[in-house]
Amino acid sequence: MSEYQYYRFECLDPRLSPQQRAQLRKVSSRADITSNSFCVQYYYGDLKADPEALMMDYFDIGFYYANWGQVNAYLKLPAGTIPDAFTAIIADGYASFVEDEECQLLIFSLEEDDDYRDDEDAESFMFHLAALRAELLAGDYRVLYFHWLSRAYDDPRLEPLPLIAFDFDKLTPAQLAFAKLFYIPVSVIRALHLLLQTMPAQSPQTTSLTAQQQVAMLSDADKDTLLYRLFNEGQLLPSDAMAMLKKQESQADFSYWVTGSLLQPFWYVAEMEVKQEERAAKAERFAQEAQLRNEHLEAVFKARENYWQGVFEDAARGCASGYDSASWALQTLYEAYQLKSLPSEFKQRFDLFISKHEKRRALLKRLEPLSRAVKSS
Repeated sequence: MSEYQYYRFECLDPRLSPQQRAQLRKVSSRADITSNSFCVQYYYGDLKADPEALMMDYFDIGFYYANWGQVNAYLKLPAGTIPDAFTAIIADGYASFVEDEECQLLIFSLEEDDDYRDDEDAESFMFHLAALRAELLAGDYRVLYFHWLSRAYDDPRLEPLPLIAFDFDKLTPAQLAFAKLFYIPVSVIRALHLLLQTMPAQSPQTTSLTAQQQVAMLSDADKDTLLYRLFNEGQLLPSDAMAMLKKQESQADFSYWVTGSLLQPFWYVAEMEVKQEERAAKAERFAQEAQLRNEHLEAVFKARENYWQGVFEDAARGCASGYDSASWALQTLYEAYQLKSLPSEFKQRFDLFISKHEKRRALLKRLEPLSRAVKSS
């Protein structure tokens, strides 16, 4: 198998200046670079820059995958967005964290991805990363628990995380997509949901401030800085103001914590609940599929004369595609007659069809399984 690597980085405001795009062009002469994105694929060689450095300098979200199974998802946030208490999620091969005075960069990793990925998968996941970033900015930290929970299942001695009363029973589409991509079992998330039903927890602080409230929180010096950027750069980005607001917020003091040991009694119950729900969902899906199939067979039976005529016409074409079409239509007719409890009526017409095409060996070969079913019915 040949080597393949895919990099895509985006800023969520169209803020790549011509100078910045020129700098990125030096990184790759064949990358697709726009006013808010950088995308490049490699069949040999590699990116001539550190992805983390590119994220810190230019972008807000990023995605990387290689056909040998490596996946990285990048989320950059204003400094102070993620409380220090969540550094417990850091683990080699799972999650890492880079921070400076201006921003925080979260990198979630998967080292052995067994599923097939393509560029469309990566592009669609960028929408989920944008949503996850918005959730984190609003104080919804649920995605930060996922890798930790998966590890805590096997290692109850992990450093604790703040126990915050988020709704882990109803996840957002972006959170569900994240859990699926990184193979986070639904049951480990359910275990935390069950624990929260039995213990006191910190109240989530996810209330969004109005624009007026945010401006009122800025100091005069910060307002001057933002105005300078507006006049100097010709644009003012929400993320610039958000970064200043996050710096002013004090780190939360958490009174409640979750540990692997506390979750221990809930692993089995969560697994059983999830399995039961999956079985119920599967049964419901089969029932819906059966209903749709029966509705289709009812329609086929009503139009059976047209189907029989089509079967004879397809067989008369004397080619492989005609035989395939005739075989498929006969099988469908057989099921329609079975649904109406008229197997003998179908057998009579089927035998007539066989007798008129007994020299078409290729057709009869295709119909052998159906012929056996007709004889035994």
